[in-house]
Amino acid sequence: MKLNASKRTETGKAVRRLRRTGRIPAVVYGHHAAPTAVAVDQREFEQVFRRTGHTQLVDLAIDGGRAHKVLIKEIQTHPRRHGPIHVDLLQVSMREKLQVQVPVVLTGESPAVERGDADLLHVLHQVRVECLPGDIPEAYVLDVAPLADVGDQLRVSDLAGVANVTILDDPDETVVKAQARRELAAELEAEEAAEALEAGEIEPEAEAQAEAAEAEGEGGSRPAEAQEAPEEA
Repeated sequence: MKLNASKRTETGKAVRRLRRTGRIPAVVYGHHAAPTAVAVDQREFEQVFRRTGHTQLVDLAIDGGRAHKVLIKEIQTHPRRHGPIHVDLLQVSMREKLQVQVPVVLTGESPAVERGDADLLHVLHQVRVECLPGDIPEAYVLDVAPLADVGDQLRVSDLAGVANVTILDDPDETVVKAQARRELAAELEAEEAAEALEAGEIEPEAEAQAEAAEAEGEGGSRPAEAQEAPEEA
């Protein structure tokens, strides 16, 4: 895949005007080269990314010059509007190994799931590998057919080996498991509560109880001393 780019001078708030013209600000870095600020056509970039993802090489040509091999390293998106707003492109050398994240894709049917005893819990969605740029696998495909009973799991060591590629994750780390449906629901609920707590959307139980007690004291009945005070003659 080929991607065209042009050098840019817009920075800061000026990049908003750049985006309004249908171009995305990007930066090219890596392989002992100084970072270069560029801009790419949004539609062209999205077409390329749909086919390459983060793992396949792209030929990047800046201002019509000689193409350089890059990986789409990171994409920043707007929290409300769709589409990328900034892209990081990693320039690579075909002779130097690098470390990248490769997605893990599940395939097949689990007997435990087919019987209705369990749901699949996909724990590890990508693995870190080390290899030459030309050897990066598009994805690891893992068949879940061995998950016959509740509690069965597949680990990193069960991923099929790829020539000249080293997986750096712990071989005993769980990739996917068949988990009882009731247990899965409870675990997902606990994870959602923990995420909400971390994001500040809910308060710790102790703080919530303290605030509730304080509110009751302020808005409820008068203190006992005030209630028992004798009436003036």
